[in-house]
Amino acid sequence: MKENEEELEMNVGCGSGCSACSGCHDHAEENEEEEFEPTITLVDEDGKESKFEILDVIVLENEKQYLVVTEVGKEDDEAEAVILEIKEENGEEIYDTVTDEAIADEVFNTYIAQFEDEDEEDKEEDKE
Repeated sequence: MKENEEELEMNVGCGSGCSACSGCHDHAEENEEEEFEPTITLVDEDGKESKFEILDVIVLENEKQYLVVTEVGKEDDEAEAVILEIKEENGEEIYDTVTDEAIADEVFNTYIAQFEDEDEEDKEEDKE
């Protein structure tokens, strides 16, 4: 992927004819419970496309937004979290690779803390 800028390929509509769908998910059959896993397709500098699942959007104190994503199709032991900054250029949303290790660590630690908080809340609900 490009060192400083990720390109997002936007898909409009889906194979199921959903007019509101941006192509970010697969439609489950009507009788099945749908589990929504938002995905984006990023294109590297060589034109190679890779799909990533969006795990979370993190907003830091500086009000900048970051995506925590992992590549779709990787086994759990091979999956890596990737941190991308959400930017707007010329009215379009783009994703910029975070190269500052301190920011990447802060985003990842915030993501983990939120995940742990949710886990604790679930445990408290189970006790009740």
